[in-house]
Amino acid sequence: MQFLRRFLRTKDYPRARFRSGSIGLCLLACTTGAFCADDEPSMVPDEKSDAPTPTGLAAASAKLHQWGVTGSLRGAYWSSNRRVDDEKHILNTSLWLKLDRKIIKNWGVFFEGYLNSEDPYGDHKNTNRVREAYVESRLSDWDFRFGKQIIAWGRADRFNPTDNLTPRDFTLLAPDTDEDRFGSIGAKVAWNWNSSTSVTAVWVPNFQPHVFAFSAQPGVTFSRGETDSRRQWALKLDQSGKAVDWSVSYYDGLDLVPDISFGGPAPGGIVAQISHHRVRVIGGDAATSFGAYRFAVELAHTRTEDADGSNPSIKNSYWFGVVGVERTFEDNLSLNTQLFVRRVDRYSDPGSIANPAVRALAVQNAILNSQYDKQQYGLTLRVGKKWLNETLEGELAGSLLLNRSGYLVRPKLNYAWSDSLKLIAGVEYFSGSDKTSYGRQEKNRGVFAEVRYFF
Repeated sequence: MQFLRRFLRTKDYPRARFRSGSIGLCLLACTTGAFCADDEPSMVPDEKSDAPTPTGLAAASAKLHQWGVTGSLRGAYWSSNRRVDDEKHILNTSLWLKLDRKIIKNWGVFFEGYLNSEDPYGDHKNTNRVREAYVESRLSDWDFRFGKQIIAWGRADRFNPTDNLTPRDFTLLAPDTDEDRFGSIGAKVAWNWNSSTSVTAVWVPNFQPHVFAFSAQPGVTFSRGETDSRRQWALKLDQSGKAVDWSVSYYDGLDLVPDISFGGPAPGGIVAQISHHRVRVIGGDAATSFGAYRFAVELAHTRTEDADGSNPSIKNSYWFGVVGVERTFEDNLSLNTQLFVRRVDRYSDPGSIANPAVRALAVQNAILNSQYDKQQYGLTLRVGKKWLNETLEGELAGSLLLNRSGYLVRPKLNYAWSDSLKLIAGVEYFSGSDKTSYGRQEKNRGVFAEVRYFF
């Protein structure tokens, strides 16, 4: 419980660290969430069991489970980090803890966080983060959640144009693609209109952006600007559980992805200003199933502060859409493929800017925001298969740009040795033009392996 107390004393929430880089790992995004059960505890006495009474670590683990506490100890090797630099052969150790407990009728608490030490025998890059810490309640037709929480929207597979509320740490060395998410402090209220339709309102007074890795560049000093983060809010109308699931949503708040601008000269070079500007996003999604097939579509338009496209320091307004199909086969085999399209409004070529300093940063900004070309087309693919009574699970995930050279391939294997021990291994391979995020991350090609002990 000493580690839990360290978490609860945490007061500093994560801040983005900027060094230079890309967002190639964005395709690995997927939704997560947690809800507290609303049922009353059973009044029937537990049946007596002939199973032996646990002792040692098993007894301690059982006691923690009674309080709703679970966790894992992890040790990993990564041949490269995710910081767009030349560091190789990294050991990573971490402790993850989760508390999910009903405290009184209709009220529950949830907490999740980790203590992470990257390269403990070297540079000691430590990251201690509270991912979520909130209370929630259900009162009649209303659901409430207050605190630090992950709010993930969208029905497409890992590419979600309407997912604008939850930041990610793209530098975190975690094999599972959803574990790079972390929450923001806010309030979420949902009114359940009927059994399948709900209206959700979200207010986020404390903005938290994505964490990117920005590599050092000669003569460039990065500086982060201050933002007024008090006015993030969103609305969503959602239908789930019918023949067609769908939602429409609106977000008004700061952009999770930064803009890079020329901040003036500096001794020996220039200042690159990192800023987060306000965006307004309207979007929707829909999904339906026919037999073994599932079809999904998601589309959003983002209006930025550069609506007329005249400011190279702010991304242009743009459309982002995804259409996908998933097929489930026999023998635990699944296949998902998607077409994604981005289209920039009022596009102008960042390479045509006359001022060399402004041009260099405008190109960097365009690559970071997938706006180097007026239109971007690409495909994603995810193949999953399970063997050995579902104890061995394999996945091949990837993304390919169709109008410019750039791709990511990510095979991964998970093996459940036992209920408490899991082995994970995989590869991340980036390649492409230096005008794409995939090409910028070629330094981070590598392999990884992790052992997890669950308690």
